[in-house]
Amino acid sequence: MAKPQFPIIFARMDLSTIENIIFDLGGVIINLDTKATFDGFLALSQYTNWSQNTVDEVDLFLDYEKGTISSKEFRTGIREMTGNTDLSDEQIDEIWNNMLLDIPPARLELLQSLSEKYRLFVLSNTNAIHVPAFNQIVENVSGQSSINAFFEKVYFSHEVKMRKPEREIYEYVLNDGQLIPEETLFLDDKTENLVAAQEVGIRTFQITPEQDILSFFANP
Repeated sequence: MAKPQFPIIFARMDLSTIENIIFDLGGVIINLDTKATFDGFLALSQYTNWSQNTVDEVDLFLDYEKGTISSKEFRTGIREMTGNTDLSDEQIDEIWNNMLLDIPPARLELLQSLSEKYRLFVLSNTNAIHVPAFNQIVENVSGQSSINAFFEKVYFSHEVKMRKPEREIYEYVLNDGQLIPEETLFLDDKTENLVAAQEVGIRTFQITPEQDILSFFANP
């Protein structure tokens, strides 16, 4: 039997039955430039054929997001992947964090406003090096020391040892937060993550550069 096709993007959405909102971080709250990190490692690589889509690179990043390897092991993997054993921990962390750009203050103000009406959560594929980096961005913008200040609870892939779009991570969030799927909205920028959320009954909306969370909640 063919899988049902799930609608992802809607022109408008009725939020009258929504009680809970789950936000992705990268590309939804925090602006990203993943190419900046790739270009940074490429510039220091000893291999001219190093590719952003190599199997080793994908496995390394996915393992790190799932918390199955430590930050030390991740850095060792970067050195092996680039063939540059002289890279320091500080260099690797700086390049790895280059993908994290800014958080517009209006987005954090929106979260504060939404928290008065909805239960707010984060579900993000992230890692141990990125967390203090984006928390520093939050502090610079808002004075709050952590993104946690804007949410009832955050779920980071490397901490729960699961990642989107694995079905288990959505079920974990629903069970842990005691959330009813039909009363829960998930906002993410990646189609595969939204489809997986819909398969467990969560309502979804895809965030894009043309329709960010500010424009969505201004005219849902």
